[in-house]
Amino acid sequence: MVGGVAFVLAASNIITLNHTATIGAGAVLGVTDIGANPPAPGCPTASTNYGPGPASIAWNTIPAGSTARHYVCVINTGTAPDTITLSGGPSIVYGAVTSPQAGSTLISGGTLAIELDWAVPTTAPVGPVPSFQTTIT
Repeated sequence: MVGGVAFVLAASNIITLNHTATIGAGAVLGVTDIGANPPAPGCPTASTNYGPGPASIAWNTIPAGSTARHYVCVINTGTAPDTITLSGGPSIVYGAVTSPQAGSTLISGGTLAIELDWAVPTTAPVGPVPSFQTTIT
């Protein structure tokens, strides 16, 4: 009789979990090049205004010791929010490209103007800069 009671107690300690889920594409980013001035009145909202990239940016001539700005708009057509990160850039000799929007959250269906700031050191060599890539994720 004692053995039967122990079996009942052990069985009552089992919990079953039933799961359901949908797998989505997550964040899917598109980009459109805006230029040297912020988009006014804001970024386009139609996804047809955006492409998957890459976007080619011509910075023109930047004086050594200055910061140049360029703007792109990014759209998230995916099903999940995205935290904006920026990586890559010119070699350290030519400075760095940063963005005040790094760390911002772009919601699903949202758009965001991203300011790209290229700080060129005073010691940068004069002449053409080797091409480089920057990635927004």
